[in-house]
Amino acid sequence: AMISMRHRIEHGTTDDQYADVAIAFRNHARRNPNAVMRLPMTREDHHQSRMISEPLRLFDCNIETDGAVAMIVTSSERARDLKQPPAIIRAGAMAAGSHHIRLSNLFSRPWEEESPVRVARQLFEMAECSPSDIDVAFFYDFFTSLVIIALEQYGFAARGEGGPFVENGGLEWPAGRLVCNTNGGQLSEAFVHGFNNTVEAVRQIRGTSTSQVEGCELAFVAGGNTDPTGAVILRRA
Repeated sequence: AMISMRHRIEHGTTDDQYADVAIAFRNHARRNPNAVMRLPMTREDHHQSRMISEPLRLFDCNIETDGAVAMIVTSSERARDLKQPPAIIRAGAMAAGSHHIRLSNLFSRPWEEESPVRVARQLFEMAECSPSDIDVAFFYDFFTSLVIIALEQYGFAARGEGGPFVENGGLEWPAGRLVCNTNGGQLSEAFVHGFNNTVEAVRQIRGTSTSQVEGCELAFVAGGNTDPTGAVILRRA
């Protein structure tokens, strides 16, 4: 909540922008038969949900669920013989700094030294692409506000412009500026520590998502906005 409030004070982030994140992911979950939260959500529903810790309301927070997912990571040579088409790991990066317990050093480091920002530099250099080349993205959506901040940290939006980026369906399939968390994410599908987002990224590469991005070639998956953190880019074989 303190991180979110700081961003609101500095950049004018609004409740409506938080709602735009929650509604987009809920609409994706409504098409996903495995999602826990599948009831429609309106902006009014979001705004009327109870306050948890200002400025975060109930619908700004991820849900608590029991669940599990599994992934197989192997060589591309072995993957050619498997039943399903593989998603190739094009790049992966991780960064760790001095403030693993983030709130103990809240915003004590320059922006460019934050772990997600450092990960972004490594990741896109390794992948030889830029954020504008990504077809679908998956952010660790433990809170709507942290999705907005992650858009800025990873270079999909300029610093302070994550809020306007998500407005009016900016993250929503099929025509958003950047379609995100097409499974419903941790806000509406399930909270499985982000692994469910990675599995959905594989589905997007395979072309089997319930909110499939047409011609998906590159999928971005980020860990939490924490220290340490990491991210990967998957590509079609």
